[in-house]
Amino acid sequence: MNENGLKEADQAFSQQVSSQVARITGELNRLETLLSAGMVDRQVLTEFRDSVNRVRQTGWQVQTWLEGDPRALRALLIEDRVRVATRLANQLAAELETTAKGFQGLAELKEAVQKLDGVLPETELEKAS
Repeated sequence: MNENGLKEADQAFSQQVSSQVARITGELNRLETLLSAGMVDRQVLTEFRDSVNRVRQTGWQVQTWLEGDPRALRALLIEDRVRVATRLANQLAAELETTAKGFQGLAELKEAVQKLDGVLPETELEKAS
């Protein structure tokens, strides 16, 4: 593919993303009206708010990067994922402490957490031990 073809493909992708963002914005505005009625499960609402917040954060990070933030977009996204994973892990730990039920996927979760622990850099507190 030549340079002209790459530019056209990039433009087409950009237009597709912009179109989808505009469509979803309209849907979110309509959803706002429905949510105002207050007839939604509390847990579903919490998960929705978390999802919207992640999209908002990603949008902000991309905008910051496009406006010339010297840090790489990848670093910004990883930092946000670390923040989200930390919050989610703390919420999940609190929920699992209060219930005696067994849940599907806990073995896989434990394995993933151990894998993550293996790649996390050693902290100053761990070095002192």
